[in-house]
Amino acid sequence: MKRMVALVLFCLLILGSCGQAVSSGAGTPGEASARQPEKAGIQAGSYEGSGKAYHGDITVSVKLEKEGKIESVEVHPHQETDGIGTVAVEKIPGRIVEEQSLAVDAVSGATVTCNGIIQAAAMAIQAAGADPADFGYTAPTPKETTGEVRPGSGPLPEKVPKTGSITVNDAKGRQVTIETPVSTYAVSTMDVVDFIVPLKGKEAFNMLVGTGNSGGKKAYDEIYFPMFTDLQARVGIISEHNAPFDLEMILNRQPDVVIVNSAMQAHKHILDIEPQLTQAGIPIVLIDVPSTVDTSVQKTIALLGDLFGEKEKAAAANAELDGLFDLIRTKNLSARTDKPSVYYEKSGYSEIYGSTSGSNSSGWGALVAFAGGENIADAVLQESGGGKSGGKGGSQTLDPEYVLQADPDYIVLSGINNLGLGAKPAAEAEFDIINRPGWSKLQAVRSKQVIELMHEMNRTIFSFYPCLVLAKTFYPDEFAGVDPEALLADFFDRYTLIESDMGVWQARLQ
Repeated sequence: MKRMVALVLFCLLILGSCGQAVSSGAGTPGEASARQPEKAGIQAGSYEGSGKAYHGDITVSVKLEKEGKIESVEVHPHQETDGIGTVAVEKIPGRIVEEQSLAVDAVSGATVTCNGIIQAAAMAIQAAGADPADFGYTAPTPKETTGEVRPGSGPLPEKVPKTGSITVNDAKGRQVTIETPVSTYAVSTMDVVDFIVPLKGKEAFNMLVGTGNSGGKKAYDEIYFPMFTDLQARVGIISEHNAPFDLEMILNRQPDVVIVNSAMQAHKHILDIEPQLTQAGIPIVLIDVPSTVDTSVQKTIALLGDLFGEKEKAAAANAELDGLFDLIRTKNLSARTDKPSVYYEKSGYSEIYGSTSGSNSSGWGALVAFAGGENIADAVLQESGGGKSGGKGGSQTLDPEYVLQADPDYIVLSGINNLGLGAKPAAEAEFDIINRPGWSKLQAVRSKQVIELMHEMNRTIFSFYPCLVLAKTFYPDEFAGVDPEALLADFFDRYTLIESDMGVWQARLQ
């Protein structure tokens, strides 16, 4: 009963929408004319501007000194939610004045209100004859409004009455109690849905009411919007990529639970607003993929199987995944003394040196090690104290000369070519990275042992695939009977709603 009362109160407060910028209000002519600006084009004085916040227009007054300095920013009376939007009203004006910039950090949980205040301040500055871009302002990209579907505006699924509850230990060791059965949920990134589809099938999408704007969301939109016609309007955007969560959108969508993957430190962003979500009766469950290469996916599915009341389906999927990882485990690759040397890099180009990661990290360095590669970054990261507990993990850029001296047998890359769900096969992948000074002489480049894998795949339910691809690449004879593509296709057939050939998952230097 307390939960329902809280939700009703919040919903009454947050019925609103996010829109486009509006024209600024007029300045204060008397004050502006009385003070002659020293900077051409800027009229000193106090000016008003308006922007779109969560509950409609929000207006601010910006006072500029003759040098173009922002003296003050004051927000006029508004309709933003008390305790959420009002926090932005209290903090954003001070940040703008302190930093003399409109490029200030948003307040967690009140992104729309923050953007509205910044937008209004930009319009006020423009009214003074100044260019808001000189103050770090980037105008929102105009959108086509005709026929546009606004995420989070559609009707919510009808909820099943609660008949019990379950207490689970999430990936961060938190005890979380959720009322059951779960009817709706929100996720931090769109790819988290793939962990739920093996448990709920099509209902995984029918129950979804909120997602972060990452995890390959654009590709998911293109594939699943035609399959679920109300999905685009029903699912609200609760976070941008690696950014604070939109508390008001979460409250608007009323999920029974918010499931957050700790990748990219998303758990820290969501825990910033945990008190408000707790007050509204919305629990947070944290998962952590890939905390451990060969077990974190199964732990996540088991946890979600408990959460959604689908233990048997979770056990079946996990048995399948254990068998796939056993293809590598049984080879005991960690004990080999003839491991090939491997260099991993993210988002590297000829003139841009991306980061690497070590074997004890939760990133790609760990996959390289699990697949039996000798990571050349380990010695450097261990010496510099990177990684977990001063181990060999971490993430940093290696000295280019070190890579040349190490002369790795294999180069593994991610984040370069367009790979993933919805990607189209290319006649030949682009590997501009090999044009770096000295790279043409590297063993891996000369033997064309340069491979790229979809960057996000190590934190998805399909993380077995890059492990198998790398293991077979490093040890072709031992894995001669293993076909990673066929195993991926089979897994897609039985545990997703689509086919594996609806995406591209790896690319190789030709």
